[in-house]
Order: sequence, then C-alpha cells, then structure tokens
Amino acid sequence: MISPGELIEEIKPWEPDSWRKFISEHVVPLKALGESISKQFAGDPSEAAAKAVSEAASSVIEAAKRSVGDVKEEFEVPSDPIECIRLLVEKAANTFLGVDEGGKYTLFAWTLRKITREYIEVLYPALKDEEKRKATFSILGVRELYRPPVRSPLADRLAILGYPDYASLAKVEEWGGYVTLRILPAREKTLGGALCRLIDGIVEVLARPGILSGVELSVDVVGTYIKACPQIPSQILPQAYGNIRCWAQIDWKDCYELLCEDRKWRYDHAWAVKGFSLKCVDGIYPDREEGSEYAATNFLSFLRWIMPALVTGRAELLISAEGRILATLMRVW
Repeated sequence: MISPGELIEEIKPWEPDSWRKFISEHVVPLKALGESISKQFAGDPSEAAAKAVSEAASSVIEAAKRSVGDVKEEFEVPSDPIECIRLLVEKAANTFLGVDEGGKYTLFAWTLRKITREYIEVLYPALKDEEKRKATFSILGVRELYRPPVRSPLADRLAILGYPDYASLAKVEEWGGYVTLRILPAREKTLGGALCRLIDGIVEVLARPGILSGVELSVDVVGTYIKACPQIPSQILPQAYGNIRCWAQIDWKDCYELLCEDRKWRYDHAWAVKGFSLKCVDGIYPDREEGSEYAATNFLSFLRWIMPALVTGRAELLISAEGRILATLMRVW
C-alpha cells in the first residue's frame, strides 16, 4: 500500500519528464502489443479487447504529445503470437491502478477524474502549492466540470473538477417519469481523460476474453482493487424503498464501450437539483416540479458522502449540461 502523499511525491505529476517516461515504458508497449494481437487473432473474442487497449493507448500518446512533448515510441513486438498475448496481459496488469510503477501514474490520474476542490487538498496536500497544482492540472487537462448553483464560498470548495472528455457532462434526451442522459462529446481531448479510457481498455484485457484466457494471473488485480474501494454510501440510497436506486450498475469490463461519447443511460430515479438541495425523485420535467420524492439531501452532504467511492472509481457521476440532474453509476466486477 502507498499513501496519497507518498504516491504524488514519487511520480511528481507536475514534471513533464515524469509523464514522458511513464508513457514510453508502459503505454507504448500496450499500443504495439494490442495492435499486433487484434490483427493476428481477428475473429477471436480477444480481438475487441486488444483493439480497445491499443486505441486507448494511441489516444494517450497523442494527448501526451500535445501536453508534454514528444514521447519515445520504441518497443519490439515478439514474433511469437503466444508471447505477445502473455506480454499484453502482463503489461496491462502492471499498468492497472496502483500496480507496479506504471500503476502509480494511472492511479493518480484516475483519482482526478471527478473530485471536489476541497477533496483534492485533503487527498494531495502537495497540490496546495499553486505552481505544482497549475502544472499538474495543465499536463493532465483538469478543468472545472460543475459548480453547485449557490452564491457562497462553499460553492468554490464543492466545485467538481476533472476531465471534460471522460463521461462527465450529458444531455437530457428524455424527461418525465424517467430520464435518459446522453454523454456529450468533449471539445478537447486531455491526457487525463485518455488515461482513464486506457484503464477501461485494460480492464477489458484483464477480463481475458477468448485466447487471452490462456494466460493465468497470479492475482485478480481488478477484483482486488474494486473490493478495496469504498462502497456508495447508504446515506444516498433511500433505504425505505428496497426497489429504489438512484444509480445504474455497470460491469467494469463493459465501461470502455458504454462510458463513451453519445452513449445513453436511462434512470427511473435520479437526483434533481434545486438550488443547494438534491432530491431523489421518480420524475424530472423541464418546466415543472419533479415527481415523488424518495430521499433528500444537500450538495455538501452528498458530495462528501460520495467522494471516496467516486475518486476510487466504484462510482461514476453524470451531470446534465443544464445542471438540473445528477446521476450515478456503480462499477461491479
């Protein structure tokens, strides 16, 4: 185990050279191996997973060139297809969240997907240093995604920061007794957002479909990680109604496909925003009051309750572009 303080001091995310080294040593091989396997085993269930990780790795490399400069792309793919499979699974596991040296970088970037300004300062005190914070945010592409609709210094502390190109803002496609949200495409591609997509691609590989299943893993790194993640807290689940859930459930191995631009999510119950309050309701309409209320809270309590699960990735949060709806997803494995 490594503490957040030790993690950030080891990787020094404000230094471009640190990210270039990580990408050259860990991301470039995933791109090359994924491309090779997707071509050699076309038609096998492993093809989609290998292609997903190679595409995601390519996006990371392109984003890195824009934010930290040229990246060394040197990796020799083995001629033996079976060795390629073994290496892909091995390197995917060693680049997963918190695993080996590569996992330190992905873990740090992952925790900044969606995080409040106050939680960043608690988790990473080193980023209170303005110069380090600005450099880190610039490299990864951290932006303000959402600010609670209240005029107060508290709104600044509770503002949600993250990557605009990783399943954040959504358009309401359908209003009424249920709502349908469509994930909006982002205007800019960030290094942090690309790394989060890479993690979802890595999980597809570690699910080991098709011929990839022939590689035995000594540890189920995804299962171990998600079991250690904090659960979505009971305070934001209306316990009085066993069939009421203000979130959708998603298998992590499907996230690469389902947490992408233009994907739609339907919610029978979602969190309606009204000023500084939040209500779990069974209907949200564009021009009138919401439907039946099943739970109520406020932004301060909601964000502080959900933040540990959100930062680690047990939960995801979708925010409607006009700011009236918050909807959560829960990862399972």
